[in-house]
Amino acid sequence: MTILVLSVDRDDDFGTKAGLSGPFIGREENLNAAIALGLKDAEDSDTNTLLAAISMYDEMVKKGMDVEVATICGDIKVGYESDLTLTTQLENVMEVVKPDRVILVSDGAEDEYIYPMISSRVKVDSVRKVFVKQAPTVEGTYYILLKMLQDDKMRKRILTPIGLVLAVLGFFSLLPKLAQLSVDWDIGLISEMAGGAIALVLGFYLIFYAYRVGERTRDWGIRAAGAVKSGSQMIPFAVLALVFIIAGVAYGIDAASSETSADLLLQAVLFVSATLWMWVFAVFCYETGRFLNHYLSKGRIYWTYMVVSVTVFAIAFIIQGALDAIEFFLGYGKYDETLIVLEMITGFLLAVFSGLLNTSLRHLASSSETSADVSDSKETAESLD
Repeated sequence: MTILVLSVDRDDDFGTKAGLSGPFIGREENLNAAIALGLKDAEDSDTNTLLAAISMYDEMVKKGMDVEVATICGDIKVGYESDLTLTTQLENVMEVVKPDRVILVSDGAEDEYIYPMISSRVKVDSVRKVFVKQAPTVEGTYYILLKMLQDDKMRKRILTPIGLVLAVLGFFSLLPKLAQLSVDWDIGLISEMAGGAIALVLGFYLIFYAYRVGERTRDWGIRAAGAVKSGSQMIPFAVLALVFIIAGVAYGIDAASSETSADLLLQAVLFVSATLWMWVFAVFCYETGRFLNHYLSKGRIYWTYMVVSVTVFAIAFIIQGALDAIEFFLGYGKYDETLIVLEMITGFLLAVFSGLLNTSLRHLASSSETSADVSDSKETAESLD
């Protein structure tokens, strides 16, 4: 029974640092490779891994076992390319050594991703991880953190609170200085704003990274460019919706700034009240474009358009009633109580109607799918008969 002591260098440090090309088969080749890499980078963990594999090989030889030692190297681009290279070199080693069993030696968690590749070709008796004593968990900890940040749920769970804390701290540290600058310009205040500005920018960066804002913006740009090239019916409606959004912001700022003597709460209420319906019609316009584009391109009715539109109007009526109630109770404006009640009731009725419509449409879709499956089964049975 031949046993292979196999060392794995997934990121090809032997190639990039020592200029060697794997695989290395036999004690002499592996020892020369370990010395070459050690002379180039004495702190590289792959040197210790290979020496550990050679030491294990020597111990097994002393016991009279039929054993061989080999090293396979991947690629500097860790991932598909490195694993493909490792697979090719592993098959070459197996053709030469023809092992019955393998003992895998690696320098950390990342190299163990080769384990399924090896175990699918030959039995793996043992896996040994070799760490440098001065820092036994540095590489493993780094890899764990890297994998956590690649997971969407973990990235949002970890980075979002940190980003929010930094953004809030930065904003409130900048707010009094900005207010002071608006009254009395002082160049010295700008240098004092550096810490708050850094915290604010870093906070937003972490939030954007957590939710992949950059990737989503790039994907949205690609889809928008494709829609423009294909002459999608969505384009004019999307442009009109964007115009409504910008106009709503401008209208809200104008309404809030018109009351110069008003306090901050009233200005916020005026801004939201003026902006609300512009944004509602922006959503309605966008959904109308989706409805027409879906119908003209696929010949089917986009039922979600009705649910979304009704829901948006329901929320808008409820928010408008709440804003009018705030102005009424705080004495900011004179409103008829009946109007406020009607706005709230209209919003709740539209919300109930939206829920019923959504439920009925789901039942309709499920019943149509069931009838289609029944008809398909009948046709299959008839064809078999």
